Amino acid sequence: MAKSGIIKIWVSLVFLMAMTAGVTQAQYAIGIKAGTRGVGGELTTSVAHNFNARLTGTFFSYKRSGVYTDGNPSIAYNTKLHITSVGALVDYFPFKKSLKVSAGLYYYDFSVDGHAAPNESYTLNGKTFQPDQMGSLSANVDYSSKIVPYLGIGLGNPVAAGSRIKLNVEIGAMYTNSPQVTMQGKGMIAPTAKQGQNFQDGMKDFKFYPVLDFGISYRISSK
Repeated sequence: MAKSGIIKIWVSLVFLMAMTAGVTQAQYAIGIKAGTRGVGGELTTSVAHNFNARLTGTFFSYKRSGVYTDGNPSIAYNTKLHITSVGALVDYFPFKKSLKVSAGLYYYDFSVDGHAAPNESYTLNGKTFQPDQMGSLSANVDYSSKIVPYLGIGLGNPVAAGSRIKLNVEIGAMYTNSPQVTMQGKGMIAPTAKQGQNFQDGMKDFKFYPVLDFGISYRISSK
């Protein structure tokens, strides 16, 4: 359902951009940007008086693994953070200047995966437990809905007259609803996975993902 939803969004906006090709003063711009969801690019076109339409996408991925040695026993861990954000937006310029109000929908795929397990034996009350006996713990954080609404404000109109190169700034938020936390355990530490619900309850108020983007664009004439 998530994939079909983003395909519909892309097709609809691409069709809208194609329709503007017949407008004499239609302008297009391409750009790159970076912010709280990673790095990416976007395509902007003028669609009506004081209105632009945008296709935008960003990506971020981070991996880390190592051994936590401050405890007894030491713990081997690996984590991965992944963010894919693809949106279809409309920009409104109320004062015919660079100030804009933006709204639209994003396909937002956010996930954090982690795995931890002892990598050495542990002795308790004279009894030694091997790593495979102690087990392991895995956790995942993501969102149930991948299609989320967005509202923001910003400065910069990539298709405005003047210099073809523009600087753009945007701040806003996506309504993602609360994240879901899933924990699974094996071996002696399996009961720890029951804390997953407590973590999820603790994040129930985090229903918005902040957006801050900085970018540079280049205007291309429609002719």
